[in-house]
Amino acid sequence: MKLRTVISLSLVSLIAVVLIQLGGMLYAFHAQMQEAEKLLNKCFWMSFTETVDNLVNNLPYPDNSIAIIAYAPNPKYKRIDGNERNKRTSQQVAQALQRVYGIKEIPLATIDSVLHNKLRKLDMDGTLTVERINVNTNEVLASTNPQVSIRNFAAVTSETAFTFKSRGEAVRAILSFPAKEMEKRLLLLSFITWLLLGTAVYALIVQMKSVFRQRHDLQKQQQDFYTLAEEMKHPVSRMENLITTENWQEIEAQSNVLFERTNDTLAHAKAEIRQGSTGRPISLKAISIVSLAGVFLLLAVWSGYLYYITSQKIRYQAEEQLEEAFYREADLHRYPLFTKANPDFNWDSSPGEFLPYPRRMMNELYKVYLEKGYRYRVQLSVIRHLYNKFDEDFRVKMAYDIQDTISLRSRVPIPFSLQFADSVFRKQLLETGFPDRADIRWIRYPSRELILYTGSPTVDFGDITTRLFPLDKDSTSCIFAVVRSPQRTIMSTTWYMQVPLLIAFLFVSLCVFFQIRMLRAQRRLEQFQKDFTYSMIHDMKSPLQSVMMGAHILASGKLADKPEKLVRYRQVMGDECEHLLTLSNRVVMLTEIDRGELELHKEEVALRPLLRDIAEKYQLKAAKTVHFDIDCEEGCSVYADAFCLREILSNLVDNAVKYSNEEVLIILSGKKTEDETIVRVHDSGIGIPLSEQHKIFNKFERVASGSRKTGASGFGLGLNYVLQVVSAHGGMVKVESMEGSYSEFTLQFPLR
Repeated sequence: MKLRTVISLSLVSLIAVVLIQLGGMLYAFHAQMQEAEKLLNKCFWMSFTETVDNLVNNLPYPDNSIAIIAYAPNPKYKRIDGNERNKRTSQQVAQALQRVYGIKEIPLATIDSVLHNKLRKLDMDGTLTVERINVNTNEVLASTNPQVSIRNFAAVTSETAFTFKSRGEAVRAILSFPAKEMEKRLLLLSFITWLLLGTAVYALIVQMKSVFRQRHDLQKQQQDFYTLAEEMKHPVSRMENLITTENWQEIEAQSNVLFERTNDTLAHAKAEIRQGSTGRPISLKAISIVSLAGVFLLLAVWSGYLYYITSQKIRYQAEEQLEEAFYREADLHRYPLFTKANPDFNWDSSPGEFLPYPRRMMNELYKVYLEKGYRYRVQLSVIRHLYNKFDEDFRVKMAYDIQDTISLRSRVPIPFSLQFADSVFRKQLLETGFPDRADIRWIRYPSRELILYTGSPTVDFGDITTRLFPLDKDSTSCIFAVVRSPQRTIMSTTWYMQVPLLIAFLFVSLCVFFQIRMLRAQRRLEQFQKDFTYSMIHDMKSPLQSVMMGAHILASGKLADKPEKLVRYRQVMGDECEHLLTLSNRVVMLTEIDRGELELHKEEVALRPLLRDIAEKYQLKAAKTVHFDIDCEEGCSVYADAFCLREILSNLVDNAVKYSNEEVLIILSGKKTEDETIVRVHDSGIGIPLSEQHKIFNKFERVASGSRKTGASGFGLGLNYVLQVVSAHGGMVKVESMEGSYSEFTLQFPLR
């Protein structure tokens, strides 16, 4: 795969991960803003009701005067939610205050101040504005903070509350979350995650570029070697012939040219190795590991943050249903028991004085009832010259009013029924699709002594508890709900962020994994280059140097009177030329195979004489003790190119001698079957590790292993040469080896 393709795939993967995480972040932001909108609506209506109610309390009339009547149709059997009824009442009261009692307008600054305090208690920090608008034209008539706009992406808007419906005037609240807070909760964590992802990808790309550059340099070095080896063939053959004619000056000149050519190639290879080692990036592996640890840490932080906001959402949902259960227990359980135990009780037993406006309204409503039978649900607004705070929603306030009435006026005690409240609570949870089990606990405050409970008496680790709901004004008795083991719900509702985080973590893990592989490949290539250079020195430069020095000494005539040394020098020079010629022939043949230009001259080659000849040759030239055992029948033959067959068998025997200890036994065997001829070369050498056996037939692989336990050198072309030649014959090569014990190569040649 090309470097550009790898880099493109890495960048595309990074962009995909970032987009997935960005999508998850936007989804989380949207979910959080929805929850913020719910809380803003709740607080806004409480603030609007509190402001309107206290405007009524400030009217210049005596206490307990009934100032305003709010009414709504009362269909039979239809239960109206207390909060919805309160919204209608507050809006009607706001309009009556302006139309009847001359209040110029509902003060926005007061709503703003009250709402700000309520939001602060819920840790909803942001820039707040309360607007008066015309709902018909959507025109903003007045605003407490004109800088806050509904068009702000980080702003939530409450429902509208009519202050003068006939004129289309209404008020609404807008809460704009500060950018700093958003960065702290979402953008900052995302930016750090993206930075770590980018760092990991950058480190991987740099490492890949380094490895690709190193491979390119090595390929160039190998190509230079190929070119040099091919160019040596004819000059070395000529030098081999010149040795027989004792033309030492010509041999010295020719070997000197080849030596300089080899030296130049070697110097260029060494320079590239030095350049690669000095220009390497620093601690790329450490950067990737730090990125992985950072993303893992951010995953934990993100998970903790998501767990927190989701648990807050679950707590809020449970509190809403507990409020409803508390209200219904007071309204549907204790109040009927109270009226039954106190039949003479009347809410209006001591009514205040009706002011003219509410009296007229009552008369009109009664008249409509008499004429048409319409029933209305009526809500009285009574003047009390004190500041009334609305820190609970309307249903909880009604529950407290009922509870206070029962406590003050009941002849017999009517206690709170935990069982009734729990039954309503569970039913409400089921209706809203709440997936988790929740119980109610009744305690004394502040000792937290348990009075009564449903479900389990203990609060386990991981359970979510709601706020305390006082059952009386002095708060000595409270209830709260416990949501049991909501972790599954939290995980299922935060998948939109958990999945992108998991993908990011896996992506960085893959980057680190591939970079570690790249680092290993880089080290392997470095060793490859060093060993390749070592082999050039040993297998090319040193033989040429020996030929050049031998020719120089022989040309000087110093050994004219020493025939034994003369013969020895000639033999050494001949052996070195043969070694170079073998290497050159091998490279030429591999090149021809790669190009598809190899021509094989197949014939029936007698195998036993060939094996015996190879054994005798290596017994004579080996510098260590070598024993041969030939197991082959006289009539056994191989249908192959005679030259190639000798070369590949010589190569296997040469390897057996090289990769062995001071003494080695080599068994050469051959047999003919119905389908093929099988030739085996078995040795008692150092063996081949199992992890390396699948790689040894690759080009230059011996050098890549970096093993010099036996002092053997070579370019690692021999086994690749064997494989290519046998494959060109239509055969197969197999290896079986045990490290420290033996190696056996099996060659299978098809019959004619």
